[in-house]
Amino acid sequence: PSRPSQPQFCHDLDEVERRELKLFAERRKRENLGQGSVRALPPSSAGAVCQQCGGPIPGGSLAVFAARAGLGLCWHPRCFQCQQCRQPLVDLLYFSAGRGPARLLCGRHHGDSERQRCPGCDEV
Repeated sequence: PSRPSQPQFCHDLDEVERRELKLFAERRKRENLGQGSVRALPPSSAGAVCQQCGGPIPGGSLAVFAARAGLGLCWHPRCFQCQQCRQPLVDLLYFSAGRGPARLLCGRHHGDSERQRCPGCDEV
């Protein structure tokens, strides 16, 4: 987890800001946080369709599954990326912004979509 969403690392907050940050961090974990799972599609399967590029993922190929984005949906490993900065999200935490598979975000860009950053310290 990153420090900006953890109240114990933010020493200059007043009590109201601390409470808001704690609620933000709890909601973020509960509703959006996940980690993709890379596994091979069964070789005998007809394959799947990548949620990002729409291309085929043949049976026996590696695919990324992200339960928080939608059960049964999968991506080519190279396509499983932040929609904002294109950072690959394989083996990293991802955030599903809203419902549906189209809005996968890295932690920084999910935070930016929920709260403004401080212009002085760049923290959420």
